[in-house]
Amino acid sequence: MRRGARALLVLALGALAGAQGFGFTPTVLNLDPTRSLNTQTTMLNTTRVASKFTVSVKAWRVEGGRMVLSDTRDLLVNPAEFILPGGASQVVRVGLRKKPGAAEVAYRLLVQQVPYGTSVPQTTVAADGIDVRLDLPTTFSLPVYVAPPGAAARMSFDAQRQGDDLILRLVNAGTRHETFNAFQAARGDTRVDLASLAVLGGASVTLTLPGLGARSGDLTLSFLNADAKPARVTVRVP
Repeated sequence: MRRGARALLVLALGALAGAQGFGFTPTVLNLDPTRSLNTQTTMLNTTRVASKFTVSVKAWRVEGGRMVLSDTRDLLVNPAEFILPGGASQVVRVGLRKKPGAAEVAYRLLVQQVPYGTSVPQTTVAADGIDVRLDLPTTFSLPVYVAPPGAAARMSFDAQRQGDDLILRLVNAGTRHETFNAFQAARGDTRVDLASLAVLGGASVTLTLPGLGARSGDLTLSFLNADAKPARVTVRVP
């Protein structure tokens, strides 16, 4: 049996992220400062309409299970603004300005669509008998990880019953993020598909696993980790 799950911090990760005809490859930018101070991604426009975008970078941390973004001068982006014709692609380069430390530092690359001709989708909202047209620009948020050699995740897992559900807490006491792609939790004859997520070093994530509290036995977690390798963890349930 498969059910959805809720996460306090859910970060969609994959080989190609797309919305409204746009995509990126890769969608996760990893930078080893001992090898290079630069990385890049390619944005694709699969529509027939040109669109305009601005690019910025934010420092990324987690507080109380919530994503917090703040201004930073650690990274440079090029270009900071561009027009992407229909059917074309654009390389977005990211350069590191900050001297790296012993622990991984995480950022978000924000690519935001801005009005340009008729490329920004619109919707009509009726308010007090008046039709109001609202722009619906798209914003893409890609993770950027700057991880020196030796940085490593150190995960621990705790599961507690809450009625028929399980509350699963993932804690990363390490110096590098851990990724959970193709994430599943199973107990007894029940399996829960979970949204892909990342847990930064020094951060924690809490998930509600519906229905698994009513099952018996240990909890089994399976996922693809930050190195894209299959992983399996068994968590005892008191």
